[in-house]
Amino acid sequence: MAKSKSSTLCLLGCGNLGGAILNSLLNLASEEALFTKYIACVRSEGSAHKLTERFPSHLDKLSIYRGDNVKAVRESDVIILGVDPADMAKVLTQHALRDALQDKLLISIAAGWTRHKLEQTIYGSETTAANKLGRAWVIRTLPNIAAQVSQSLTAIEVSEPTPPEHYLQITTAIFEKIGRAVQIEPRLMNATTAVGGSTPAFFAVICDALIDAAVAVGVPRDLAHTMIFQSMQGTATMLQGGMHPAVLRDQGTSPEGCTIGGLMVMEEAGVRGHIGRALREAVTLARLMETTEHVNDTKH
Repeated sequence: MAKSKSSTLCLLGCGNLGGAILNSLLNLASEEALFTKYIACVRSEGSAHKLTERFPSHLDKLSIYRGDNVKAVRESDVIILGVDPADMAKVLTQHALRDALQDKLLISIAAGWTRHKLEQTIYGSETTAANKLGRAWVIRTLPNIAAQVSQSLTAIEVSEPTPPEHYLQITTAIFEKIGRAVQIEPRLMNATTAVGGSTPAFFAVICDALIDAAVAVGVPRDLAHTMIFQSMQGTATMLQGGMHPAVLRDQGTSPEGCTIGGLMVMEEAGVRGHIGRALREAVTLARLMETTEHVNDTKH
């Protein structure tokens, strides 16, 4: 795997997700480090102060810039684009930013912004094999909220023209430090926005419902938290180990038992169908995000 140990990483926008990435990279052992310097770009004095307080022991290799994106990009080799999607166009059309990005790796973690849309905003046209010289190499990625605990699922889009292999390796290496990373085709990115990005919220709602039910039958809430979360983690570990969900379900049920009784209630309520519908709805909205500013306004 190609590393960038003598280079600088810039986080253009350092909110929750950018901060999680920065935290993971800064805390790597020296022999595992991907970069030697880091630059975090923020908009407010308050954000700059929070980063200073969060990373006091790393200020020898972390610089915090406020309102100077162009300078930060000029001084960097790899840029992670994590600004708010609503501010994306304004940031990407800043004077001299296009020149500062020349031949560099620009990794986007912004939902709803395709690679082509980013290139169109920066250069006025999509990047092709014929015009790629002198442009930034844009790679679109989709981490999820679990990056905050280094358990993200990050989708990395591989589209034409394909970025140089070492840029793909660097991108994969970054996101493997905050969880798992998979390379996917552009046609799967909208589905992945929901499958990888929305499902943590779905799981959280299910856990919350189970906790309330446990409290209703007499389990103290703090103990219910421990029980439900550990059960969820254990289930995930078994499934990641290769066990099929149906096998796990069958192994946990017995004739006339409590588990099958609960499962029958779930089947009667159409839980599986409604969860599936929720995921399909999320995918539908992810697709609309690329063309419609306020996607939920179109729903009835």
